[in-house]
This record gives sequence, C-alpha cells and structure tokens, in this order.
Amino acid sequence: MTVDLATLPAYDAPDHTHESVLDPDGVFTVLWTPDLDKQEVVWEIHARTRGWLGFGFSSNGGMGGADIVTAWVEDGKLHLQDRHGVGPKMPPEDEISDWRPLYARENDTHTMLVVARDVNTCDPEDYVLTNETVRLLYAWGEEDPSGDQPPYHGPRRGNRYGLVLAPFHRDGLLEDFGDDNEKIPEWKEKHHYIGFDMIYGENAHSNLHHSVAFECHTQDGTDPAKLLERHVGHPGYECYTPNMPPEFYLCERFLINWAIGSEGELLPEKVGIPLRHEHGGATYLMFQSHYDNKRLERDVTVEWSMRLYHTTQLRPWDASIIGLGHSLIFSLTVPPRTSDWLVVGHCSSACTAAALPPEGVNIFTVFLHGHYLVRAIRLRHFRGLKELPPIAVDANYAADFQQSRRLSREVKLLPGDHLTVECDYNSETRDTATFTGWRADDEMCQAFINYYPRVPLAMCRSSPHPRLLTRLYHLKGFQSDLDLSTFEFNPEVGDGRRYQEAVNALPWSTLDKQKINSEIIHGDQFIKCQYNYGISLKLDTNVTGYPTAVPFVPPEDKFCALRASASASVLSPPPTFTLLPWLLALVVVAVVAV
Repeated sequence: MTVDLATLPAYDAPDHTHESVLDPDGVFTVLWTPDLDKQEVVWEIHARTRGWLGFGFSSNGGMGGADIVTAWVEDGKLHLQDRHGVGPKMPPEDEISDWRPLYARENDTHTMLVVARDVNTCDPEDYVLTNETVRLLYAWGEEDPSGDQPPYHGPRRGNRYGLVLAPFHRDGLLEDFGDDNEKIPEWKEKHHYIGFDMIYGENAHSNLHHSVAFECHTQDGTDPAKLLERHVGHPGYECYTPNMPPEFYLCERFLINWAIGSEGELLPEKVGIPLRHEHGGATYLMFQSHYDNKRLERDVTVEWSMRLYHTTQLRPWDASIIGLGHSLIFSLTVPPRTSDWLVVGHCSSACTAAALPPEGVNIFTVFLHGHYLVRAIRLRHFRGLKELPPIAVDANYAADFQQSRRLSREVKLLPGDHLTVECDYNSETRDTATFTGWRADDEMCQAFINYYPRVPLAMCRSSPHPRLLTRLYHLKGFQSDLDLSTFEFNPEVGDGRRYQEAVNALPWSTLDKQKINSEIIHGDQFIKCQYNYGISLKLDTNVTGYPTAVPFVPPEDKFCALRASASASVLSPPPTFTLLPWLLALVVVAVVAV
C-alpha cells in the first residue's frame, strides 16, 4: 500500500494509555490506546531512523505466526505493508492489508507512524490480540528500501513483552508522593499507599529474581514496635531459616509484589492501602528478596530500591491483596521429561464464606506468578453449581515478564465463592523432578488479587493431601509432626529418606504420569486459609477440591462469521436475471397482495 502523505488528515497526538521503549538503546518506542468499544487499537510508533521500520506481534518472540507491519516514508509517500511470519526468512505480504494508516512523517532523525488495527481482523494470516502476554516485535533499517521490500535488518531487531488490551498498570502520578522507608513515618493523619517504582542499581537486572513487601501485624492488633523496632535498619536474615527471627512470621499480608519484568504499579484512583496500624494498615514492612546467582559468582553486589508512593488525598476505598494458588510446600512436584503437567491450588468456598463480608469484595487487579517451567496460568471462578468466566488467563505466560494485570471490569467475589489457580508445566528439559522452593529453578503456582473493601484475610491456598501423595508415590509415610501450614519443602518420608529423594527415585519413564496427575488434581487438598498475621481461620473442614459445577463455556464468537457475511453482501454483485413479462407481472401482483 502506498499513500500520499498529503491525503492523510492532520494528527492531534492523544495522551495514549500505554507506552513501551522496546530496545535497550531507546531507538524504538511504541505508544498505544486500545478501544474495546470499537474493538481496535491505535499504535503510534517512533523509530530513530530515516530508513524503514517494522513492528508486530508474536506469542513467543519468533517469526512463526508473527503479524508484522513494515513501513517507510519516501518522497512524500508512505509505503505500508502488512506481513506475516513463516519462519526465518522475509515475511511475505498478506493478501489483505489490515493496518489502517492514520498519519506518518519523517524528520532529520526519526520516522513516525500512526496506524489503527482491529483486535480481531478475521484474517487467518493475522494475530488476534487478547489480554494475554504478547511479544512486541521491532526492527529497523538505516535507509529506505531500494526495492519494494525492506532488506535484512541484521542486529537492529528484537522483542519485548507486553499486555496490549489490559488497562495500563499506571495512570500517571502527582508530584511529591514518594518515600523510601521500611518503617512507616509517624504520621498523625491517615495516608494511602498508591503504588511503587523499582530503582535498579548494579546487577539488579541480572541477579534480582523477585521482591515482596509484607505488612506486619500482631495477633491482638496492638502496636508491634516492641517486637520489630529493633530490626529496622538491619541488613537482613536468610528467609525462613532458624536464623530468621520468629516475629517475622507476623508479616504475612502482601503489600507489594515485584518480579522480573515488572515496571512497577499504580493503583486505580478509587483505592488505596492504608498505612500505619492506627489507621488500619501496617507500621512495619518486611521485604523478602530473592536473588539468582546461576553462575555461582563470588562477591556479587546487587543494588536496588523501591520508591513507594503515598498520599493524604484519601481514596474512597481501603484495599488489600490476597495470595492464592498452591501452598508453598513440597507437594508442588513436576516430574522430569514431561510435556504437560497440571498443578492446581484452591481458595475454598469455606474460606471465602468465613472471611468475606455479605456484600463481597471487588477484584480490580491480578498478579500471576510462576517460574521457568510454567507455560500458562488460569484463575478460575466458581459460584454455587456454576463456573463463572475466568478472572485471568495467560496462555503465553513467561517468567521473565511478571506484570500486574488490571482488569477491564472489576469482578465481584462473594462469600462462598471458590477460586482455583491452574498452572501448566513443561519439564522436557529437566532430567530430575522439580519441586517448590525459593530458587528460580524451583517452581511456584500462584495468583494475587488486589481487591476492596479490605478484610483481614491474607492467604487462601491449598495443597494435595499427604495421604494421596503417599499412595501415588509409593511412600512409606510422612513424618508424624508434619505441619502443612509452614514452608516445608523436603519432609521425611520413612526409610531414612526425604521427599525429594524418594520422588526422584521413582521410575518415571515407566509410570502413567497422566493418570497420576489426574488423581492429584482431582483428589483432596488441604486448605490454607490465614489471617494477616499467619494464623489460620477456624473452618468446618480442612479439605477442599474442585467444586461440582457446570463448567464455563465461552460464548461462540460469531464476529468473524457476521463480518464475512456482511462483506459478502456488500461486495458480491447482485445476480443478473432476464425478466420475462409474465414473471414481472407475477412479482408485481405478489407485492400488491402483501
């Protein structure tokens, strides 16, 4: 497609809702605004080149199945090409161009392109945009093509993760809202926490795996200063070891979740999390940080900090976070050399019935978390005998991009509702089993929901019952003092062995892994339903599992069929008839009769 620039309307640059610098050197920047009512996205692309640029989407960063636009400005004309990836070669042009040019220009240093594209073009050669993780592809050349297609880009290309349709995780920020403390200052008036930014220092990008800030609360609601004040400013302790002070177990309620790929977060303008215990929040925060040193290098310094944003301009609602998924305990086990293994964790109806107010709570953001074997994560929602639409789904989950996902529409969670987190794993590259743990090579299956109004529930999780694992993994029996409410990763299982050794000794290549997996995910699970200070709620049962409910079936998407039908009606010429006089008369009579 070639367009005369003079025919394009003047461009009044909007305040786009999303922005991402795609390359490390800041050459290629893309801004965009999704319009779900129009079912389209407007893209504004800036590249520091007077040559050509390329931009597109892919589920995994590769060219196979990619959807790409290439463009350049030359002699007052825009050359725009819709292409699709078929592997490591020049992407061929589509038969139909689905990128609509809105504006383009070139100056002494940059090329700018503004295009609109439908969320679903109904073109089999195009990529359907969703709320799931996508790779934003980019490439550029220093000169305009000499022919009708761009030459090979060489090293000037790459990709970056993005969430295209989800509301952006930050809406802008008023000035002077920042602070950098691990103890909340002694404010007399109430403050709301409203977001954070990461500040990266030496080795932070390469060695910091994730960092979580927990609120610290006493069991009787009193000021925890006598327990925690002496730890303020301490360099820290190794997490969940005998060296960690026992009072740190009072810090169980999530305030901040940061993991690889996150760009920080600002809460929606209607909610804030209260700070200081006299205002309904926490005075002390515990930061739990996990570092990754795969090369086992010595004397590595990792420098980073968080800038926390707070305000006295109080929002209408106090908010909080609940941790969901599989409990951080040994039973999260992924066999070796397995292409498809499912792990589930339940937030039982018994827990939500005991913890939530009659009017329920409103979920506005979801944070999904797993490690490097996870391929997809789903947060399912059950109410009574019916499964509701999933709250969050990411079929392209990537552990290197863990950004919170603000929901397009809030989801009501009522007392008695049941939530299930499902994680799909692929361990074909591992020769031994993988277990839960803190290391990047260990695994987790979690989701965190931001919600309002705030209630004293911190955690709603589950794990397969030990008696089920004893039978399926042919174990002699677990230690008598096994505590499923703690972070137990490798308990004793008899015969002088521990769990991980016994599981790795199984003849996995001869076992029916699909049958074992089915029995685990559909068997009894032990409930972990805890208050914000680490104490379990008293429930009528400690066992849960999948509820008996009619599964949710997505409604049939008739959009493309209707579009094709309408297109055919408009484009197809009317049939040609030779009307005989008597036939014409018959038609006239029929019309009159009606």
